[in-house]
Amino acid sequence: STQSTEAVVSTQSTGTAIYPAFIAELKDVLVKVDEYHNVRQKLTAEMADHSNLIRSLVVRAEDARLMNDMNSMKQSYLKLYDLNRDLINGYNIRCNNHTELLSCLKIVNQAIQKAGRLRVGRPKTNVVTACRNAIKQNDVEKLFKIIECGSV
Repeated sequence: STQSTEAVVSTQSTGTAIYPAFIAELKDVLVKVDEYHNVRQKLTAEMADHSNLIRSLVVRAEDARLMNDMNSMKQSYLKLYDLNRDLINGYNIRCNNHTELLSCLKIVNQAIQKAGRLRVGRPKTNVVTACRNAIKQNDVEKLFKIIECGSV
């Protein structure tokens, strides 16, 4: 029966599962995840820079208005308009980047679940937990070793 097979398999937690195509695909996805994280950080930094610049432009435009310097005020508001457009474009890029990142993370999660399904019982739980910890530590080689051998 299935339960007796699981009992035998769970006592034999040392097994190796090598799938080169699977590992290569997972490597590619993890590279993409890293790239998406880097893009997100860059876009966040740009957004913070734009926010600071916007504050100074609003103050400059208001000062020009109070001094009745309409040309300076107009220039400040034109720059503000351009910065606002840049922020909106950056936001759209961030949204697309986030969507792509989530789809890659979903693939990574499915890979971890597949690695777990190669084992039964406690070894299955240990593999899934160890894989998640390897990802948190950004240790790709450790992740692949866990997937292949069930442990480090």
